[in-house]
Amino acid sequence: MQQDLRVLLVDDDPVLCEDFSQCFMETEGIELAGVTNSAVQAMELVVERQPDVVILDLELHKGAGNGIMFLKQLNDRHLAKRPFVLVNTNNSSRTTYDVVNALGADFVMFKHQEGYCAREVAEFLLCIRAGKSATAVLSSEPPAAQESESLRTRILAELDKVSISPKSLGYQYLADAIEIYCGGQTPNVAAIIGQKYKKSEASVERAMQNAIDKAWVTADINELLEHYTAHVNIKRQSPTVTEFICYYASKLRGSR
Repeated sequence: MQQDLRVLLVDDDPVLCEDFSQCFMETEGIELAGVTNSAVQAMELVVERQPDVVILDLELHKGAGNGIMFLKQLNDRHLAKRPFVLVNTNNSSRTTYDVVNALGADFVMFKHQEGYCAREVAEFLLCIRAGKSATAVLSSEPPAAQESESLRTRILAELDKVSISPKSLGYQYLADAIEIYCGGQTPNVAAIIGQKYKKSEASVERAMQNAIDKAWVTADINELLEHYTAHVNIKRQSPTVTEFICYYASKLRGSR
């Protein structure tokens, strides 16, 4: 007789956690090995309880750390038994998708896609164990790929309008960061981008700020005022990275 799948749930949404707990209690073949909203505690529970599966939320706003941090720690530990990692996230940007896959996530489900619920996740895990096709349950590809490509084009057009130079290191970083935020605000966006380009979080943050600062020095002031209408602190004379990213994410979401 096959043993139950032991699942560790890492999520900071108490309602969703309760849904999963109730669902797993009612589902034959699955056992809840633990629940936490902390990336650090999640790693401790993996070592202590050796779950077969980790359901991992990337955005632990009400908890501690984030899913990217957990995946990096999991890679560093080189465990004899590595759990199957099922990422559940509200962020559907291609950059985030590429990074979590590069860090060893086994599958990605997007919480906002049609059909997502605790029951669907449970059935997916049982299908995986039975050797059935994962795509028969839910697709791991980011939804609306054509829309994502269109969004990227619009982001680059906005950067060009305020003279963010394509030659600067921060150009692609800013584009990635805005795309990630359009998919759902994510903590430590610089860390996600750093993982993609094999750069440190500090160097990514610095390159983005340098690109913004240079644009605000060299661009025509009238063009800046026309295309960037958010308030800029007079003492700084240019937006911070977070201000810049949030402004364009909000602007582009509103224009969809």
